[in-house]
Amino acid sequence: MKSDSQPWAPYVPTPEEPWNLEKVAHLHRRAGFAANWEELHRDLKAGPAESIDRLLHPPPAPQKFRRVADALKNIIEASGASFMAAESLSPLQAWWLFRMTFGSDPLGEKLTLFWHNHFATAISGVFNLKLMLDQNELFREHARGKFGDLLIAIEANPAMLKWLNGGANQKEHPNENFARELLELFTLGEGHYSETDIREAARSLTGWKPGRDNLLNETNDFFYDETLVDTGPKTFLGQTGVWRHKDIFRIILQQPEAAKYLCRRLYRWFVSESTIPDDTLIEPLAMQMRASNYSIEHVVGIILRSQHFFSPAACWQRVKSPVEFCVGTIRQLEPKRIPNLLPLVALNCDQQGQILFNPPSVKGWEGGTAWLNSNCTLTRMNWIAELLNGNPLSGLPAYDPTRWLKEHSIEPSQAVNSFSKLLLQNNLSPESEALANRLAVKDQQQLRAALLVLLQTPEFQLA
Repeated sequence: MKSDSQPWAPYVPTPEEPWNLEKVAHLHRRAGFAANWEELHRDLKAGPAESIDRLLHPPPAPQKFRRVADALKNIIEASGASFMAAESLSPLQAWWLFRMTFGSDPLGEKLTLFWHNHFATAISGVFNLKLMLDQNELFREHARGKFGDLLIAIEANPAMLKWLNGGANQKEHPNENFARELLELFTLGEGHYSETDIREAARSLTGWKPGRDNLLNETNDFFYDETLVDTGPKTFLGQTGVWRHKDIFRIILQQPEAAKYLCRRLYRWFVSESTIPDDTLIEPLAMQMRASNYSIEHVVGIILRSQHFFSPAACWQRVKSPVEFCVGTIRQLEPKRIPNLLPLVALNCDQQGQILFNPPSVKGWEGGTAWLNSNCTLTRMNWIAELLNGNPLSGLPAYDPTRWLKEHSIEPSQAVNSFSKLLLQNNLSPESEALANRLAVKDQQQLRAALLVLLQTPEFQLA
């Protein structure tokens, strides 16, 4: 952005607004899943420009990480694609959680989660693990790219074709499910289209059909069949022509509201859930969105570099989702890696109400204060207690805080202060700080009790 007086002008450290641990941690909570001790201090030294550029353009994943991720993926593909019970979803969830927790591209995974919630598709309607995995990889491939390319890809995606009945949309019997959600949830939002636009879009999106096996049973492959396409003229959003699917996406993205709608969704994801941004905040972003041909990386880069992103209007203004809460805690505390750790994380996220690959509806997860209901909050507290104190029944060992202190060359006398900096950057109430200090001694059990206080504070529930 050109004008330094604008909220989206780049943040530049000053004596009044220095680059400090709180800003580093804020960046990583929003653009990823929280920073560990090494990352906090690396980026504190590097400064905002280098730290943000590293998130936007991450280094290649280490070979060891790729081997493990590929092995987990191969297990899913070799185990059979059909979804039969909740247990069969766990390996797929663990694979994605592995990428979030230990990968070198936290922003890529955060954007993949954003698109999973934006184009919310559920295993409960797709019933095929391989299709859900492939869709997840599609989101990852297009995470930073051009939104128009993602629209074209998601419309042809087999999981989406099954989920919103795209394979049943033929000229003799139009199915409006995908067209309706395309306009209402994916691109424009309510009030910016008519029922006629939905019908005309559905006509333009005809042509897909499922494949058939030798017994004429439907398969999970889809084909575009010209004989099923409605080739008649349509009038869509005021434009008349012999439109097909790519024309529909082009016309949608020509609407001024399309860029504003997407920027509002990105604002809620990266900046604040507690306020509804007005046009003075959204229109400059939308202009950049349109000027960059809907480049997600370009607009996200403006957000992350901005004065507004690092201002009090943005800090501590989002509630951590179950995935953000659980993955962030693992990343920060760095507990011993055991084979069942991530399946246990997946189970806890499920119990909190965020079942990866199975959002509750086409609207995705509501988010915000909905994550602070009594069930979710109690489950979070129980999970933290189990993570710290261990659970023999689930094979989870007790957390060893002295191991973390030794790995980072921190004296035991500095334990509570260091954990407070790591988890909350000392942003906690005097009462919580006093209780944590009183509990903390060299004894591991009491140090775990102090950690429990820090992790169960209201402040730690916020991103």
